[in-house]
This record gives sequence, C-alpha cells and structure tokens, in this order.
Amino acid sequence: MKSIFYFSLILLFNLNSYAQCSGSEPLVDLGSDTILCQGQSIILQSPSGYESYLWSNGTANSALTVTSSGIYFLNASIIDGGNNLVENGDFSSGTSGFICDYISGTGGSWGLLSNPGQYAVSTSPSLVHNNFYFCGDHTTGSGNMYIANGSDLANTVVWKQTIPVVPNTNYNFSAWASSVENTNNPAILQFYVNDIQIGNVFSPTLSGCDWTEFYNLWNSGVNTSAVISIKNQNVSEGGNDFALDDIKFTSYCTNTDSIVVIYDTISINSGVDITACDYELVNIIAISNDPLASYLWNNGINTIAFSPDSSGLYILTATSENGCIDTDNVNVTINTSPTALISGTPLIGSIPLLVNFTNESQNGTTYSWDFGNGLFASSSDLSGESSLYTNVGDYEVMLVASNLNCYDTAYLKVNASNVVSLEEANIFSPNGDNYNDGFHLKMVNVSELDLKILNRWGLLIYSTTDVEGSWNGLDQKGNEASDGIYTYIYSAKGLNQEAFSGTGFVHLVR
Repeated sequence: MKSIFYFSLILLFNLNSYAQCSGSEPLVDLGSDTILCQGQSIILQSPSGYESYLWSNGTANSALTVTSSGIYFLNASIIDGGNNLVENGDFSSGTSGFICDYISGTGGSWGLLSNPGQYAVSTSPSLVHNNFYFCGDHTTGSGNMYIANGSDLANTVVWKQTIPVVPNTNYNFSAWASSVENTNNPAILQFYVNDIQIGNVFSPTLSGCDWTEFYNLWNSGVNTSAVISIKNQNVSEGGNDFALDDIKFTSYCTNTDSIVVIYDTISINSGVDITACDYELVNIIAISNDPLASYLWNNGINTIAFSPDSSGLYILTATSENGCIDTDNVNVTINTSPTALISGTPLIGSIPLLVNFTNESQNGTTYSWDFGNGLFASSSDLSGESSLYTNVGDYEVMLVASNLNCYDTAYLKVNASNVVSLEEANIFSPNGDNYNDGFHLKMVNVSELDLKILNRWGLLIYSTTDVEGSWNGLDQKGNEASDGIYTYIYSAKGLNQEAFSGTGFVHLVR
C-alpha cells in the first residue's frame, strides 16, 4: 500500500520579448526548469493581453496543466499587432480598393443581387435582395458590408487586393463572414496569399446574420508584396450567399519561451509480508530506484534494511534529494514456536523392552514421533506414546512439536540389551537361618561374570567368576567378615559378548 503527496503549482510568467513586437506587450517567461514529485502538477498560465496561444502539445488555451516530464513551450500571439494594411477593409468607402471576379449587381426580380456571381456594398443584405435578412455590419451595426450572391463556379475570387509587406515578417489575414439567410449550404471560403492557399477552408454558420471571424497566419519570407484574396469553393447556387466585413492584413506579435519539467520518480518497495518463527532471523530488505534517497521506518530505523524482533506493520518512507516522498509497508508476523520435551521409563533394560514416553511439550498443536526402531506415531494432543524394542542396541527417540510453521525437536536415548543386573539385596545376614544368608547378583542372559568384594580399605575379601556365585560372609581365609559396608565390583559379558560393568555397596549384618 503506497501513499503519495500531491500539490499543484500555478506559475505566472514574467516578461521576455521576441521579434515583431513593439515591446509594450506582456511578454512570456516560463521561468526556471522545474523538478516535480510523482502526483504533482503545474498549471502554466499565460499573462493576459494575448489573442491566441499555441503550446508544444498543440493546445490553444491560455493555460496548460503539466502532469508529465518534457519540454514545454508557448507561442503567445497578438493578432492585430500592427496597423491594418488593407485599404477599405470595412467597406466604408464603398467598392474602392479591391477587385474580384464577381460583378456589381445588375438587378432582377428579387432586387439588385438577383443573379449569382454578383456583389454589392450596402448597410444590410435585405436592401440588395428581397429574400436576404436584415443585418447590421460587424463594425458598428449601421456601416457598410460586402454582400454577395454566390457563384456556382469553383475558385471564384470574391475579393482581392495587393499589399506591400516587409520580408521575414509574420502577418495575420482575417475577415468576418456571415450567411445572409438561414441555409444548409453556406459559402465555402478560402484565404490565399500570392495565389497560394493558407489555412483550411472556412464557412459562415448556417444561421443568417451570425458574424464569425476567420484568420490565418502567413510569413512574408523574401516577398515585398502580397496579393491577398478570398475565394469561394462552393459550386451550388442555392444558399451560397454571404457577407464580408472588417477584412484585415496586419503584422502580429508573438512571444515565446520554453521550460523543462522533470518528474522525480522515486519509488520504494518493502517487499512481501513476512511470517516467521521466533527462532528465525527475520530480515526486511527494501528496494528503491534512488540510491541517494534517505529512509525512515515507523520504528525509528533509518536504514533501508533491518531485522525486526517483534510482529507488527512496518512502514518505510523514502525521501529523494529533491524532497519527493514514496512510502510502502510490510506486515511481519513472528509466531511463538513450541518447546518439545519427552521423558520415558524404562530407558534401559533387557529385550524385549516396553518403553512408555511422556509428551511434556509446550505450545504445540501437532506432534510427530520417531521411536528409532522403524516405528512412527503422530498426535494432536499431549497424550503419551509407547514403543517396543526387540533388538539389542541404542535407540534415539525423536519428538517434533509443531505449531503453524514453527517446530521444535527433542531427543531421548533408549538402551535395550540382553543383560539386566539386579542386586537381590543390599543387606544380608549370614547367620544360618536360611533367610538372606548370602549376597549375589542376579544376572539374566549373562555368559561371563567377574565379581569382587572389597572391604573399607580396598582389600579383596571375596571373588568369584560363577554367574550363580554367592558371598556367604566369609573372607578368603574362611574367617567371618566383620559387620559393615563392603564395595562390590563386577564386569560381565552378555550372550552376544557385549561387555558391561558396574559397582555398588552391600551391608553385612549378622
């Protein structure tokens, strides 16, 4: 889960001048190159006072919202940057100053412009044709305008004038046009300079008396004069009737500047969630695309990697040198592992040996047994287990206690042999009453025995190699041994020649 910080900047540009401007215009300065963080945006705003705008991405609004890296530039233009070079462009002087392929109206059934391909200058279309609407001119509403009954010949010049120009200068060619009645087939007009088309064709709206301005820009290059003209491309007579007013050809002013916007795309990934046992070393190693970033976890650690020792949600914030921030988090779950513990009786004995094991584990949910003799068992509680050993040998019993993905293991040794050494009594009374008159070791599955009895000073009192031998309380000379505690030492071999030995004490009481 990531968090990104957002804000917007509004830049108002200062002034910077370029050619073909008088110097009094509001000039454009986009400022210094800018570094933004992810999710931020800049609203680039041109100053007021311009009539047209062209941004590097082709938009023509006065403002541009920047949301990605790139080089952005603005051309801001004042279309009427100079004096109008067109003579009689508002037709206030009647039909002087221009020529055209149309002829002056000759009259007819509907008035002066009854026939196609004719024109007139008047204060309202209705005055030159009975079916045309009453309209005021674009300039004052009461002045003159150019009115035409459209020709059915394509590329007919409806207005033309020759104008001196300055080389390598930008000019704006503009005109206001209107249909003179409601129509579904308006005029299709086109600007030309030196008989070369500039811009796309344009048409007035379908509604009569609705003035609309059209313009295109032209650079004079090496030319010192320009023949500017407007042609009608419509070849249909019906509805192809229009009015023109305020034709202009002016130099124009353009201010331009550029700005480089770079996005700081710092990112941090703290990895997938972690589940571990308390005996495991947990490492969180985050990854960032910015080697110079600084890091801060919500527990105060300021390195990109660390080893948590408890469960929790760890949140990492990475900050670039530019102050941009990205965050990510990782959830760590450290489970308490079980403690395995077993005990059992007997752990040493002769075969066949029944051993009972007690499960004394803690915090486990499942238990797996390996008795070391090829037998296994499992359980989900602390119930004990038992196993039979029928062969001589040492066995290792293993208990695995599990809890979720955590486990612990306990081991226990079992010794199964052919020999069991039992002391019949550690006190005997050799007094001739036939009850407990001798001391001997009861051996099972023994092939050899060497038994020695020593007094308190370590002197040999009695010895025998008879597996059934018994000490009657006499020393080696046949004298009665004194009352007291004696040490016995033995060594023996089983039926399979396995050796074992031992020692102990016996109390002689007469």
